[in-house]
Amino acid sequence: MHFQETTDAQKMYKGLLRKVEALSIDYIEVVHEEENVVSVFASEKTQYVVQVVIIPVMTEFIIKNKEDHWILDYIENVFYFTDYEEKKQILEIAKALMDGNNPDIPAVQDVVPREQLVAEALHDFLQVPISFSFESFLKFRMRSYNEALLQIVESAIDEYKLEQEYQTFIQGLREFREKREPKLEQLHILHDEQFYFYNDTFTEIKRDELFKFIDRKLILHQPMYIDSAVLAPLVSIAPRSISIYTDQIDNGMIQTIHNIFLENVTIYTKKSFENRRLRAKKI
Repeated sequence: MHFQETTDAQKMYKGLLRKVEALSIDYIEVVHEEENVVSVFASEKTQYVVQVVIIPVMTEFIIKNKEDHWILDYIENVFYFTDYEEKKQILEIAKALMDGNNPDIPAVQDVVPREQLVAEALHDFLQVPISFSFESFLKFRMRSYNEALLQIVESAIDEYKLEQEYQTFIQGLREFREKREPKLEQLHILHDEQFYFYNDTFTEIKRDELFKFIDRKLILHQPMYIDSAVLAPLVSIAPRSISIYTDQIDNGMIQTIHNIFLENVTIYTKKSFENRRLRAKKI
């Protein structure tokens, strides 16, 4: 294996040694004989060595040592993001997408796992006896993998833009809320599939009454759609204190409320709602 850089050769050499030692294979010799050359000698089962040693090690090496660089190259030279922080955030989103952390994104669902793409390219490329340029392999045999990376980067940029829009949206609502005098000091919100509002004495505020609180300027001046059943009345009321009762703290609406009202929000379990309501009624 001929590498363009000595550091790549060293990393591959160490990776191959670790793999051979882990599998306790005594008929393989790994030699870092020149600065940029790593050789693997197998006295038997050569094809087996390719499958269980060389391909897994090279796949891991490419993903760990090359992938970030290629993603950043796409971000900067294909999509023209040059700001360091923006590139860093998009890279983090892309890595999360490839690790399967956002399976609900349609564009990501159809992408073949990159481990499989790299392994398939290596399987088609490596022949016995093995002698090749690693840089040539990366340049000419990684088309499917590079296409998958590009698709992931496109999705990551879309997610990044959505996140930026969301943060601008949240900041706008936060500033709107901070400028208002509270219409109610305290609100209790029960999350039970839907959201139910209660005042400080745990008396339910019905939907038609909630709508009366909505400041129309809030809806007209927002760049993104604002939910008229929960967010619009809540931000318009601008309570000093919000207690939310839920068993789904990762619910998107609850996270949004928390992001807008920050330390003014306290989360309780749904089960505790009736207990606190009963105690309030007795006072």
